Amino acid sequence: MKSVNPMALFRLSVLGRLISCEQLARGELQSEIRALAQRQYTIPDSDRHHLSEKTIQAWYYRWRKQGIEGLTPKTRLDRGISKIPPALQEAVLAAKRDNPRRSIRQIKLLLEKSGQVGIQSLSRSAIHRLLQLHGLSQLTGSASLPEEKRSFGAEFAGSIWYGDVMHGPHVPVKGQLRKTYLVSLFDDASRLVAHSSFRLGETALDIEAVLKQALLRRGIPGKLVVDNGAAYRSASLQGISRAWVSP
Repeated sequence: MKSVNPMALFRLSVLGRLISCEQLARGELQSEIRALAQRQYTIPDSDRHHLSEKTIQAWYYRWRKQGIEGLTPKTRLDRGISKIPPALQEAVLAAKRDNPRRSIRQIKLLLEKSGQVGIQSLSRSAIHRLLQLHGLSQLTGSASLPEEKRSFGAEFAGSIWYGDVMHGPHVPVKGQLRKTYLVSLFDDASRLVAHSSFRLGETALDIEAVLKQALLRRGIPGKLVVDNGAAYRSASLQGISRAWVSP
């Protein structure tokens, strides 16, 4: 008898009532998924304890289409192969071997600062996979090795700000639970949080509201570094950024 993958069993246990019901009433599916996303789980091979609504929903439709096979993790076809160019691979490995306590974030920023890779052009997941291939993914080394605590790109405060959005808790708003997002801007050199606020969305307007407060509190930075998300690529935010660098 073929054994069932442990991760598939875990995903099946999460779905629970969703798969035991022959038919769900209109709107009931999303309500059930929202409730499941608010629970804590012991996730195999992970330090996380929560699952997103999108993840649970994807599992549900995979189960509906393929059964237990749809919940079984698929082996990556490119496992064991890094897509990072060979020369850059050597730079990543050298940075890690030079100081085994360097984190993936520190390696990424180090390469960006030295000009070996463009800002935000090398993903953390790609670095992680490369380090795993070479057995270097852990923060190893004796306590006597110098720990790199701040390997960032800016020498002075106010030179570079980084923007980021994290998923927050669900809160009651007008009788309904709404998901929140923590929108933050922090200084690269000092690690000061220029401004941070929970918002009910991660749209351009939400980003701009936090940016406005940061500018009022901390002044204008030399550079704003963000990811390539749709909100950050909005015409209004692009216009604001160009305005403060125009002569």
